[in-house]
Amino acid sequence: MVSVQGTVEIQRVGETGWQPVKLNDTLCPGDTIRAQKRSRANLSLINQSVLRLNQRTTLTLGEFKKEEETSVVDLIKGAGHFLSRKSRALEVRTPFAIAGVRGTEFFVSVEEDQTFLSIFEGKVLASNEVGQLLLASGQAAVAEKGKAPVLRVMVRPRDAVHWALYYPPVIYVRPGEPPPKEDTGDPRYLAHRASLLIPVGRVDEASKDLEQALTLDPNYSDAYALQSIIAVVQNEKEKALSLAQKAVETGPKSATARIAQSYAQQASFNLEGARASLEEAVKLGPENALAEARLAELWSSFGDLDKALDAAQKAVELDPNLSRTQTVLGFAYLTQVKTTESKEAFTKAIELDQADPLPRLGLGLAKIRDGNLNEGGREVEIAASLDPNNSLVRSYLGKVYFEEKRTDLDVREYDIAKELDPNDPTPWFYGAIAKQTMNQPVEALHDLQKAIELNDNRAVYRSKLLLDSDLAARSASQARIYSDLGFQQLALVEGWKSVNTDPTNYSAHRFLADSYSVRPRHEIARVSELLQSQLLQPNNITPIQPSLAESNLFLISAGGPAGLSFNEFNPLFNQDRLALEVSGLGGENDTWAGEGVVSGIY
Repeated sequence: MVSVQGTVEIQRVGETGWQPVKLNDTLCPGDTIRAQKRSRANLSLINQSVLRLNQRTTLTLGEFKKEEETSVVDLIKGAGHFLSRKSRALEVRTPFAIAGVRGTEFFVSVEEDQTFLSIFEGKVLASNEVGQLLLASGQAAVAEKGKAPVLRVMVRPRDAVHWALYYPPVIYVRPGEPPPKEDTGDPRYLAHRASLLIPVGRVDEASKDLEQALTLDPNYSDAYALQSIIAVVQNEKEKALSLAQKAVETGPKSATARIAQSYAQQASFNLEGARASLEEAVKLGPENALAEARLAELWSSFGDLDKALDAAQKAVELDPNLSRTQTVLGFAYLTQVKTTESKEAFTKAIELDQADPLPRLGLGLAKIRDGNLNEGGREVEIAASLDPNNSLVRSYLGKVYFEEKRTDLDVREYDIAKELDPNDPTPWFYGAIAKQTMNQPVEALHDLQKAIELNDNRAVYRSKLLLDSDLAARSASQARIYSDLGFQQLALVEGWKSVNTDPTNYSAHRFLADSYSVRPRHEIARVSELLQSQLLQPNNITPIQPSLAESNLFLISAGGPAGLSFNEFNPLFNQDRLALEVSGLGGENDTWAGEGVVSGIY
C-alpha cells in the first residue's frame, strides 16, 4: 500500500472483520480492500502495476503473476485507475462485464446497473453473457445490466480520472490551531471543509461549499484563493488569475491570497510576479511555513539554488510536520545533488502526505542519480499514478523507460505527455533523443524543431536565463542531428548559435570540439572547445573525447538542459555507473587502429 487517504480498510482472506490499512502494509491474494466516502488509496502490485482506487470502492485481489500469465482482480463497486510499466494480461471482473486487458493504462468504474471502461493505452475485450466488444486506445464502452457492451463517445477521456488529480495546498494551518466549529452558516467552516475535500479529489463538493461561503460573505478571501487553485489545476488560467486577484483585493493582508496568486501567475508564465507575490506573502505571514516553502520553489526556478535551500530550511524550521516543507527541502537538496539528504526529506514528506506525487517523483530521481534505476523508476510510476494527468511527470516516466531501453513504453509516455500539455517542449525533446538513438534522424529533427519552437513555454517554471540555457542545449542536440544527416556546415552553424546563446553550455562546446576533430587545420580550435567543455561540464559519463568514435552514443542520450532547478531534473539521469566505449578501424596496407574509453560516475 503506497498511499492511504481517509478511511481505507482491508478484510484479510478467511476473516470476517475489517481492519484499517496503513502506508506500506502488505496485501495478499484474496484480500478485499475498500475505500470509504471521501477516501482514496494506491496499491503497488507484484506484477509492476499501480492501482488507484476512488472513494466508495471495493476490490478483491485475485492471483497476480510476475510473468505473462493473466492476473485477476474483482472490482465489486467504485472506480479504479490502472497503470503498468509493462503490457500485462489482466482480467478485471465486474458484476456486469469482464474486461480482458492487454495494455498499460485504463480506467474502470462500476455503478448500480452498469460498468464503464475507458482505455488510455492498450486493448480491451469487454464481454458478458450477452455479447462482447473489442476496444482500442482512446475508446470507451458501457456494459449495462443484461445488455451487451457498446461504445461510448468520450470527448475528453482523461476527464474520467479527474478525481485522481493533485491540488497543491494554499491554506496554512499552524500546529495546534483548532479548526472552525461545524456550522454551515459560517463561511470559515465551509472553506475549511472545502480545503479538506479538495485533497481527496472531491472537487465538485468543495466547489459547492466555496460558492455557499461566498454567498454568505462575498468578501471572503480564502474562498477565492481555493477557487483559484482549482482553476490552476484544471488549466483555466484566466479564471485562476481573476479569482486570485479577487482573493488579494478582499484580503490585502492575507498570505493565503498571495500564495494562490503566485500559482496563477506562474501558470501564466509570470515568474517574476509569482516571486514578488510570495515575498509579500512571507512579509504578511512571517510564520507561514507554506509561504516560505513556496518561495523556495520559485528561487529554484530562477536557478538560485542557495537561496532555495535557505528558504526550504527555514520552512522546515517553522513547521517540520508539514509535507510541503519537507518536499521542497528534498528538492532543494536534490538540485545540489545531495541525494542522501534529499531522500530523507522525501521519505518524511511521503509519510506526512501520501497522496502528493512530488515527493515520490523526487525520491525516484534521487534513487536514479544514485544508480538504482529500477527502484527509482518504480517511484516515478507511483507519482504518475497519484497524478495521472501531469504532463511533466509523464515526460520523466518516459525518460525512465528510455534509460531502461523500453522503447515502446518511452514513446507511449512522451505521446501521453504531448496530449496532456501540447505546449510543453519536454516530451518533444526527449522523444527526439530517443528517435536519434534509434537511427531515425529525420523524425528526431522534426521533434527537436518542435521542442525549440515551444521552448519559451517552459517559462511556467524556468527563468529567462535558464530558458536561454535550455534553448542552447536543444540547439546543440539539433546540431548533432544535422551532423548525422550529413549537413556538416548547417551543423556547425547551429553549434555556433548555441554557444552564442549560452557561452556556458558545455554540450555546445563539446559538439564543436567533436566537429572540428574531423576537419583539417582545426586542431587549435578543437583543443580550445574541448577545454572549455571540460571546464564547464558537470559530472557526466563522457568526460574524455574519443578520437576514433563516430557515433558518440553516450553524448546523444545524455543531451538536454544541464542546469538543475525545480521541475527540471534532466542532469539527475547521469546516474552513478560505469561505461565502456570501444571503437576501431581497419584498411589497406596493414592500416588499423583501436581505442577504448572507460569512465564512471560515483
